[in-house]
Order: sequence, then structure tokens, then C-alpha cells
Amino acid sequence: MKTLNFPLRLASRLLAIAAFALGSQQLVAQSSATIPAGLEGTYSLTFGSAHQGAPLVNGDKLDVVISSDGTLCIDKYILANPVLEGSNTAEAVWHAPTVGVKLALSNISTGTFNELNVFSTTNQFLGQFTGTKTSNSKSCNLLGGTPPDLAAISDMFKLAEQVYSAIFPKASVSLNHAYEIVDGFIGRQYQGTGTAIGIKDGTVYVTGGQFGNSLVTIGALANTVAQLRAELGGNPPPPPIDEPVIDIPAGDYRLNINGTVAATIFGFTTTQPFSLSIDSIPAPGSADINKLEEQVRDSLKGAEGIDASTFSNFQITEVSVTDSRVFFRARFAASFVVNGMNATQSYNITYEYLKK
Repeated sequence: MKTLNFPLRLASRLLAIAAFALGSQQLVAQSSATIPAGLEGTYSLTFGSAHQGAPLVNGDKLDVVISSDGTLCIDKYILANPVLEGSNTAEAVWHAPTVGVKLALSNISTGTFNELNVFSTTNQFLGQFTGTKTSNSKSCNLLGGTPPDLAAISDMFKLAEQVYSAIFPKASVSLNHAYEIVDGFIGRQYQGTGTAIGIKDGTVYVTGGQFGNSLVTIGALANTVAQLRAELGGNPPPPPIDEPVIDIPAGDYRLNINGTVAATIFGFTTTQPFSLSIDSIPAPGSADINKLEEQVRDSLKGAEGIDASTFSNFQITEVSVTDSRVFFRARFAASFVVNGMNATQSYNITYEYLKK
């Protein structure tokens, strides 16, 4: 099992049958499969009828989550976009061609769970999961309580690989069309550059390669997709998509500030990464949500080489809140003097408060 370059533990198990397959060329005619609402829920399943080449042995147990949007959460993986094969309307099939396996859920015609069959890509039967539904919950524990927007996630990876192909080369992905769940992140590693992209709680992160060994926050998923679409089309970036603002939980937080600073002197501009961490501070309170500009100024007071009194032209966007996390992006300008020469700086940084 390969390990992503996230500074996180990659929990590994034997099951390698399920990758988030976005489609592949097949000889059998295919059409989209619809999962009945009655099949939604969490199942406790046991593997049996193992044949030669099976990825598990008889008696192995797994929890599986099925959703009517076509999402299947199994072990450390997620699958999407099930299809019907040929004239068989009873089974919804998820393909994982790069690991040589596909899964077939029966019976979507009746809306009653019979089994989850495991086949090779050449349709050799390898075994099946049987069991019962334990609840109607559609939450995958590995991804938290809010189901991810898999369509947006798929778009983000595709666009990143197109717009920044030198950093995220599709050809270097060892599991083509596959994404893994790593401690709640939906991620992909690019072995050619040592970089990786991860998405968690609707926020996009990168790490490895030119980004270093720490997680770098890119921003909200919706904004990242919109930005990449604009860059791919050669259009100006769209206005940021603000998320709903709700009460911000109190508590002890660690603040991680990441982004870039562009400095312009004599018309020449250089851009450098910016990173700063502050421990044991409160997150902005509900009464402060409209005063995030002050939070930015206060957090950077006293930082080496930064004069917070010169900050101007603030734009605060992408405000996002969960029970243990506060996030927003700050864009602003600053001025300074170098050897008697006036210079300007443009900041594009993210603020992430994580509850300790």
C-alpha cells in the first residue's frame, strides 16, 4: 500500500478492491445506474465464497455505506458513478480497473439488499459480501458527518491536473482514476513531483514537492474549482463564493497562516511563500465575524519584517466554520521602505483556526 505525502497516518488494511473510479473503457455496454433510496444506509458485511485471486479471505468483515447519489464507502476508499452492464438491470456496478476488481450491488431492481459481489475486470467471480443493514445512516465515518461533494472533488482534481500539469502530472498517478481516504482526507499523490492534493471538510490542501512537508491550505473547494476553471479558460478569476457564516465555537485554538506574498520594487515583482503558526489563541467570536480585518492585523503585529499599520485594501472571503475549525482567506496590500525606496506587498493568505 503506497503512502500519501500528507503529514498524516495512512491507515492500511488488506482490502484493495475499492478505488474511487470515475469511469474506464469497457467492452460491455454501460449506462448509469440508479441506487434506490431503500438501499441507502450502513451495512455490516462478511466476505465469503472466496475464489482464487480474491482480495480477502472468508470471514473478513467490513462496514459499507451506500447512498442513493451513487456513493459507496468501503474500508479506506470511496466509489462513485455506478453503471448498469448490458441487459442486467438488477446490479449496480462500480469499476476499479487499476486494481483489477469491480463490485456489483444487488438488487437495485427490487430495492432489497441481497449481496455485494466481487469480480475481476474479466468478470471472474472472486467472492461476495453478505450481511444486513445496521442503520439508515449515510455518513461515512472516515469522512465525517457531512457527505462530500464528489462531483466537485472530481472536477477539482481534473482541473488541477490540466492547469498545473507540471506540478500535478496525471501520468505519474500510480492508481489512475483512484482516490484514497487518509484520515478523513480524499487524496491523490503525484509520484513524479512528490506532491499531493487532499480535500477535507470542503477545503483543499496541498503538500510535498515545492510545497514542503506541511499541509498548505489552498481554500474552499467551490472557490478552488471556480478559480481553476477561470485559469483554464484564460478568464479573470471569478468573485469568491462565500460560505454561510454561523456562530463560531469558543475554545483553545492553534492558528495556521499560509499563502503567498508578492513584493514589488521598481516595477519588479517577486512572490514568496508565507507561513506562520500561533498556538493557544481564541478563534474569532460571533461578535467578531464582521471584524476579521482586525484579526488579521492583530495576528501579524510584531511579526518580523511586517508593519501591520500599513495594511490596506482588505478582502475577506471564504469564511467557513465547523465545530472545531474556523477558516477564511485574506487578501490585502502593505507598503514598506527598503534602502530609501518605496515598495509594496500583496498578501494572499489563509487563516485556519484548529481547536486543540
